[in-house]
Amino acid sequence: MIDTERVTEQSVEFLDTAYQDIVEQAKRLAEQYFEQAQRHLAEEGKNHVPALIAVQQISPNAWGFYWVRVHYVREEGKGNAVTRKIPKGPRHKYPQGAFSFVKGTLLRIMRNYENRLAELRQLAAENRAMRKTILAWTGRYQKILVVEDQIPLEEM
Repeated sequence: MIDTERVTEQSVEFLDTAYQDIVEQAKRLAEQYFEQAQRHLAEEGKNHVPALIAVQQISPNAWGFYWVRVHYVREEGKGNAVTRKIPKGPRHKYPQGAFSFVKGTLLRIMRNYENRLAELRQLAAENRAMRKTILAWTGRYQKILVVEDQIPLEEM
């Protein structure tokens, strides 16, 4: 008989570890993007990065990797940064018009990072779907084993 609990536990552990690797890659991309955007803008004599990559935990088993637009709001003589999530739309990739407020080289930089983030979003979604499927299948399989043990087999 297959030890479904052990196999399921190992599979879920593997998927969770792989998922954490994906999250760490997204965090590194966010840092790399910010540093590259700052360098590029400094060359143009600017210092405001208009969009950032946010990597946030959205539930106990899920993280989101998305773009936010940075606005500065002046209150009581101070400028405070306020971020607003940029709508992504369906699937894993932002539409072309999502970054219409950015122009030139910074736009190309953002699109390059968005392509890489879209791949990570897709991998992350597939990973979570696989994890969910494994856990659901194991539950159904164990339920069948319990029912089978309760039904007496008649001798022929």
